[in-house]
Amino acid sequence: MSQAPAAPLDRRESRLRWMDSLLTALFLLLLWWLVAEILYERAGSLSQRVELRQQSWLQQASRAVDARLETLQREMQLFGQVDAGLAQQAVSLHPLENGQLWLLQHEQLSQPLGPRQPLPASARDNMLQLLAQRPANGKMLLLPAASAANPDRLQVSMVVCDEHAADCDRAISGFITLTALLDPELLLSRPHFALRDTQGNQLASYHGDENGSNLLHTHSTSSQLTTVPLQLSVQFNPREELRPFMLFSLFLVGGGALLSLLLMLLIVRVNRKLGYAVRHSREVTQATHLLTLTNNSLRERLQVLVDEQRDQQTLIDTVQVGVLMLDAEQQTLLTANEAALRMLGFNRQALFRQLPEQLFADAAQYTQLQAQLKEQQLVSEREVELVTRSGERLWAVLSMRPLLFRERRAIVLSFVDITERLLHAQRLEQEKQTTERTLAQLQSTQHELYQRATRDDLTGIANRRHFLSNAGKALEQARREQQPFAVAVLDVDRFKSINDHYGHAVGDSVLRQSATTIAALLPDVALFGRLGGEEFAIALPGFSLLEAHALLDQLRDSLAAQPQQVDEHLLLVTFSAGVAERQLCGDLLSNLLKEADHAMYRAKRSGRNRVESARGANI
Repeated sequence: MSQAPAAPLDRRESRLRWMDSLLTALFLLLLWWLVAEILYERAGSLSQRVELRQQSWLQQASRAVDARLETLQREMQLFGQVDAGLAQQAVSLHPLENGQLWLLQHEQLSQPLGPRQPLPASARDNMLQLLAQRPANGKMLLLPAASAANPDRLQVSMVVCDEHAADCDRAISGFITLTALLDPELLLSRPHFALRDTQGNQLASYHGDENGSNLLHTHSTSSQLTTVPLQLSVQFNPREELRPFMLFSLFLVGGGALLSLLLMLLIVRVNRKLGYAVRHSREVTQATHLLTLTNNSLRERLQVLVDEQRDQQTLIDTVQVGVLMLDAEQQTLLTANEAALRMLGFNRQALFRQLPEQLFADAAQYTQLQAQLKEQQLVSEREVELVTRSGERLWAVLSMRPLLFRERRAIVLSFVDITERLLHAQRLEQEKQTTERTLAQLQSTQHELYQRATRDDLTGIANRRHFLSNAGKALEQARREQQPFAVAVLDVDRFKSINDHYGHAVGDSVLRQSATTIAALLPDVALFGRLGGEEFAIALPGFSLLEAHALLDQLRDSLAAQPQQVDEHLLLVTFSAGVAERQLCGDLLSNLLKEADHAMYRAKRSGRNRVESARGANI
């Protein structure tokens, strides 16, 4: 009888739900169209910003590559001169790979610079082909030398002959990497870049990011280099620019999803109101059915509890952890499982005759644990030492809990054997201490090897190679930052007379004391090294010519004012020095050393114990 009036209500409810669904769909369509339009506009703006950043990176990278190639070309030309002298020894050939350089002359290959290493046959063939093509003297050429490990490796070669020579058969060659030609800050964005020739053939390339995928990279753009007829091309990974765009997209999509969710919740609430009467009837039916199920479940649970109580002993016997059940009042053993019997070495009857404190190596420890348990303190995972039936000690992790067992108050002890684990931990600690001692010895050896490679054996200051390397890097930084940079060459006066008159032991002591005195008076930014014999050099970043001259005069006066006590001899030691500055003598370390060397010899000729400044006339 109640179904006839309910039919019109159901049809009306169906129509209202259909209209609600249609309005909801129209609103969601409009909302997500607006979201798509905003994201499209933001994506266009992001693309323009990435393109501008890529163009700026390409301009800076081209300038950096041109500057380093131009410097390398000048230094290779200087190194290729036959009579370069001191200047040839001072060139750094940055950024040549490992500072290695090979010379091919009269089809004979040699390596005048860098750690000894054979030149690959393909690189030697390139040098022979270069001589056969008769290129211009002093012109630098870049050839591909990439490998799987170094995809941006290039071979740099140059013909170095006398300008008046009719037939040239002398060439030098080395290797560089494209990344070494770029400033480090240009590689922070991890771009993909490549070097191509005029026909578009790729000579070297480098993938800045770990994954080689091009899905998130921009279109490639190129720039012509001025030093060599090559093109530098780049592709950017706009990952950093994508992050704010993705966050904005996430918030925008999240807002749209939230509005959509709110609308759907509103529609659901309306639908719930419309179907309240039907649901109320159904809920009564479901409640009745649920009550019936609950009663059945309670009966099943009661039966399970009865079965569990009957099988408690069986369950205790099956676990692999040692379990002892004690009477809380009488302190007698009620039951034990097979794992406890096996670990303690007792049979069941013999274990029941033991008191609980007899199972502990220290009976006071059991008394303390029992007192804590009576005070309702947690006794969990305590390391204790137990005693087996044979008298052996057993280390275990023990826990104690009060419970009701067979309608009486009881205490359950559960324990796990950790004897093997403790022994293993002791062995690991011994191995750790041995490893730490070995690492300390290795670090000491590495420090000693570094000191031998970079320090002069006699004076303890930087040796010639280490000084030239550090001074070259400091000069390069001063050139980039347009800062003053001065170099001084010092020579101890009449040192040969000291050696001839007093012996080489006294001469060595004079050099050591002089180097110690000078090093103590130098500023922190100064670089001090021994070039050889009684000749020293000082690099002064940030010092103008006048400031460097004044500093050398102070050093000279301080050394002359302190006679040196060597054995029973009291010697007055002086030096002559020459000073050269970057802005007057150029940006090459070899030229600065040469000019300072000339000025030092002028000081020698002018009476010694003097400081002369380079005039820059020999550039």
